[in-house]
Amino acid sequence: MTELWITDTNALLKKPEIIKLYNTVIPSHVLREIEHLERTRKSDRTLQFEIRRLKRILDADETHTYVDLKDYKFTLDDDLDPNYVDNILIQVAVDNGYGMISNDRLIKEKCKLYNIPVLNLEEDTFVEHKGFKEKYITKDELKNIYLNLGINQFDLMTNEYIIIYDDLDGELLEIMKWNGEYLVSLRDKKGKLGKGFKTFQFNDFVPRDEQQIMAVDSILNNQLTSIRGRAGSGKSLIALNTAWYLVEKEGYNLVIFVNPVPSLNAQELGFYKGDRLTKLLQSAVGAMLKSKFGDEVEIMRQIQDGKLDILPFVDIRGYDTGDKTICWIVEAQNLTAELLKLGLQRIAEGSKVIVDGDYHQQIDKDIYIADNGMKRMSEVFRGTELYGEVELQNVHRSRIADLADKM
Repeated sequence: MTELWITDTNALLKKPEIIKLYNTVIPSHVLREIEHLERTRKSDRTLQFEIRRLKRILDADETHTYVDLKDYKFTLDDDLDPNYVDNILIQVAVDNGYGMISNDRLIKEKCKLYNIPVLNLEEDTFVEHKGFKEKYITKDELKNIYLNLGINQFDLMTNEYIIIYDDLDGELLEIMKWNGEYLVSLRDKKGKLGKGFKTFQFNDFVPRDEQQIMAVDSILNNQLTSIRGRAGSGKSLIALNTAWYLVEKEGYNLVIFVNPVPSLNAQELGFYKGDRLTKLLQSAVGAMLKSKFGDEVEIMRQIQDGKLDILPFVDIRGYDTGDKTICWIVEAQNLTAELLKLGLQRIAEGSKVIVDGDYHQQIDKDIYIADNGMKRMSEVFRGTELYGEVELQNVHRSRIADLADKM
């Protein structure tokens, strides 16, 4: 029975929790490859998140893992590239009697040649879904699209958006969505994209880019909307302003659900005095709401008027939204699939749901990496007539916030 396993780069990045489950060995060649990826592929958000996540886990847990510092040379077969990392890993396994952890089919085939045990991990089959596609065409081609709105020529899912730019100068020409039967323009009656709206509570709100325009449209027209994006991309701003527009215009009430998980690596302050609401207002969502409403007094006034409520996920079992409720689930990257499922099962037919978060960067507990509710929700609901999803692309909060994303 193999007692030690080496892991290739891909398996280590995709499922770093394996170092807690098995006695793993990380060859120096793998670490060098990861360092090279970190330096040379800085624009790949998903990869950079995976590298940061792995570093945190390695720093926190040294029980099951050690690094093999030896520099190996591949000598098993003259016909194979001796400098290829995957081949070197085969050499490491043979020299030491290790097993191999990998999802790479080619490595698995090579392991068969040298009788190396392979640990088969369940591969992550999640397919990213931004909720929109982009296309560069000429203005004449756009005219042809308008003449054939019943043809799904961009192969869109139901409620998936298409952003159309001018092929010559990159000018935004149109934003449309496929409603299951035909393409629908997001332009208003006056032909304007992203006009915005006004509320008594928050005054004017105007979407700042194409993705924000689509997110607003989804909230207004779909029963369930997922908004994803980096810190500062406008998730909370869009959700609160659009939800409150519906509160004032159509008589909805807004219920905010929060799973108050401390930020990763942050020191908890301990016991908070006060009742449930007081404690929630002392959490991150409370700080966000105070910045939007102005102060805690205004929040309490809206709660007393029946327009607003704030509830923890621990109280969601048995809850029913009833009609005319907007349920806003904040920081949903910190929810397992089962917990988010429980929340969505509370939603009545006449209510709406906004789910916001960023499962690429802001996950605060390892359990939500391996079992992420936002990902599972996307897999189940995408393409249905009641669901829309938009990944925000730009940070608008400040230049500092934009640059901080690279840390």
